Formats: sequence, C-alpha cells, structure tokens
Amino acid sequence: MNELSGELAEKLSLAKTDKFALNRIIIEYLPFIKKCLSGVFFKVEMQRDYLTEAMLAFIHSVQTYRPESGAFIPYAQTVIRNRLINAAKKEMRLKKSFFSISTNSGEEELAWDTESAQRQYDFLEEQKNLQTEIIEINNEFSQWGFDVAILKKSGPKQERSRRVCHGIARKVLENPELAAEMTQTRKLSIQRLVSLSGVSEKTLEKYRRYIAAVIIIMRGDYPYIHSFLPHFFDGEVMS
Repeated sequence: MNELSGELAEKLSLAKTDKFALNRIIIEYLPFIKKCLSGVFFKVEMQRDYLTEAMLAFIHSVQTYRPESGAFIPYAQTVIRNRLINAAKKEMRLKKSFFSISTNSGEEELAWDTESAQRQYDFLEEQKNLQTEIIEINNEFSQWGFDVAILKKSGPKQERSRRVCHGIARKVLENPELAAEMTQTRKLSIQRLVSLSGVSEKTLEKYRRYIAAVIIIMRGDYPYIHSFLPHFFDGEVMS
C-alpha cells in the first residue's frame, strides 16, 4: 500500500460514485481486509464466514471517509474491526437463544450511518461486552491458576519474543492431539513445546503461562479480548 496520499485520496473520491473504481479498490486492498479479519478471528473457518462482513465494512469506510478525519487506513481498520466484533457478538447471542428468528424477506437492507466510525460504534456497548468477556475468561483462566492480569505481568516486553510466543500458540492449536491434551490436563508440556517449536526450555518455561493464556483466547469465543492482542502478519505487527 505504498502510494502517495494524493493518489489514494483520488481513488477514494472516485470510488464513492463509480462502482468500477470501488471494485478496483476492493481488489487492491483485499490483503489489508484479510489482515483486519485475522486480527479479530484466529480460526480460519471464522475468517471465511466473516469475509463478506469485512468487505462490506471496508466499502462503508470508503463511502464515509473524509480526509479531514485523518489517515484512511486506521479509519478503515476501526470500521472493519467494529463491524466484525458486533457481528460475532450478535451471532453468539443468537446461538445461545432457544428460538429461531425468521423473516418474510430474503434480503435485509443495510442501513449505514454516515457519521464517523467513532460515533457509529456504541462505546458503552463495547465496554459492557468487554467486561463480560473478562469475567468469562477469568473463570477459564482460574482453572489454570492465573487470571487476566497474566497478559501484562508475564507477557514478553519485546516484539520478537511476543511473535515467538504467538507462533507457538498457533502451532499448538494446529496440532489437534496437543491441543486436546492441553484442554484435558490444563497444562502445557514443555518437552512437547520444545520439540514442536525448537525454542529453548528456559524461554518456554518463562513464558509458559502467557502462551497458555494466548491459546485460550485464540480458541475461545473472546473476539473483544482477542482483538486487543498484538497480531502478526507476514513480518508486520498490528496491535
């Protein structure tokens, strides 16, 4: 995305009224949209399920962006993140319901607010949902002998170390046998992690509880908390 701000501003302006220009900018920024999506959902199947939501949010950010509001990328990232989290929380609530909701119409009209992303998003609702997630994840963390403060107290201070820890967490989740063992025993086998990652036993022991916390967040239904973790993509970091 290394282009002059004037060129990007011209593309965005044209995309507001020209559907072909809009399609071009969607294709051009599809990797960015997918990065935003990965920042909210670790699970690949959820990323596939919510790709349409992310693209709709990107379109909305193009339509509502104003240069005086600041840089476009942070604005679009906020719009996409907020819509994805709202959609995920809505689906969770529906899954917990004991009834189904159907409509006569097969289509739902998307009504967009033309206010900025900050005004569009209900800050109080976000705080309430975040607090709910913290309570829920603390209950799960307690079974491991720590609480949510572990993310700050035992988390790596250096980006490189955080990247290593998150990479190990992903490898555990991609290994069904190891992930099942961890879930059953509430423990991470240092020897298994050494074999899996090649990282020294001393390092793994130092960050063992932090890695466990990241794994729990990644595999659970905690989109708010997960979105606040640093997320690494192809040598880049987004936090």
